[in-house]
Amino acid sequence: MHRRTWEVNDATYAAWNAHDADAVEAVFAEDAVLIEAGSPNVLRGRAAIRERAVALLTAFPDFHLERIELLVDGDRHADRWIMTGTHRGLLFGIPPTGRSVRVAGATFTRMGEHGLVVEDVHFADMAGLLAQLGVNG
Repeated sequence: MHRRTWEVNDATYAAWNAHDADAVEAVFAEDAVLIEAGSPNVLRGRAAIRERAVALLTAFPDFHLERIELLVDGDRHADRWIMTGTHRGLLFGIPPTGRSVRVAGATFTRMGEHGLVVEDVHFADMAGLLAQLGVNG
C-alpha cells in the first residue's frame, strides 16, 4: 500500500494542476468522505467531491497546488501544500475580486483497500484566504 499511497498523492496533485475535475474525482472511492475543518458541511461521495473541484477550479482558473511535504504511514498519509490562484469566479458566495491568493494547508488522507481515497480531512488557512480577498470577517 505504501507505494500506491505515493502514486495516488502524485495523481491528486497532477489532476488539480491539470484542472481536471474528473481526474480529481477518480482518486476517490465511490463512498469517500471529504471534511473541511471548520466547516459544518461534509462531502459524501465522488459526485460531491467532483462538484467541489469544479467550483474551486472555476473560482481560480489558474489554480495551482504545490506539495511541500508528504508523510506516509501505511494506508494513511499527510501532506502540507500551498495553493495559489487568481480569484476570477464565485467562491463561497464571494463575487470575483481579481486578487491573487496564496493559501497554506494540510490534508490527512486515509486510503481504502482498493487503493482509492476513502477519507480526506483538509485544514486550510481560510482566515488568510478571506483577508487576501479583502473580505471582512
